[in-house]
Amino acid sequence: MSKIAIISDSHGSIENIAYFADRLKGVDALWHLGDHAEDAELLANRLNCGFVCVRGNCDPFSDAPLTYTVSWHHKRILLLHGHTVAGRLALLYAAKEANTDAVLFGHSHVPSMETVDGVLLLNPGSLSRPRTSKGPSVALLTLTDDEMKAEILFANRR
Repeated sequence: MSKIAIISDSHGSIENIAYFADRLKGVDALWHLGDHAEDAELLANRLNCGFVCVRGNCDPFSDAPLTYTVSWHHKRILLLHGHTVAGRLALLYAAKEANTDAVLFGHSHVPSMETVDGVLLLNPGSLSRPRTSKGPSVALLTLTDDEMKAEILFANRR
């Protein structure tokens, strides 16, 4: 079993990761979906794990790729920011074209999760600039050889 922290739209402000520290403790990797892709390494260091990142629309000088496909526990997962692929049908098409089981995306700063035609569409929301009254959010993806489960986590503010 593997647990992956999914983070997007940190925009250079990573201190909100403290709200998630207990729930992300022991993750195997961090996947950053863009808009300050360079934050991925700092966040991964705090979580003591490896990382992968993709470039968002606010990453003009980043060397990170626009898309990245991860194969993990017999699952194929497409990572992208979302600024070049808009709307659920376009995301579904991108996932189908890449022959993936899921597409993880950000850009809107609004968390969402649904399965369409057998493909998981997951947006973790924004770590630093949420556009929802629930506050900052990230996602936790749990993978085994038999299943893939995702949950959106909201900040535990005190």
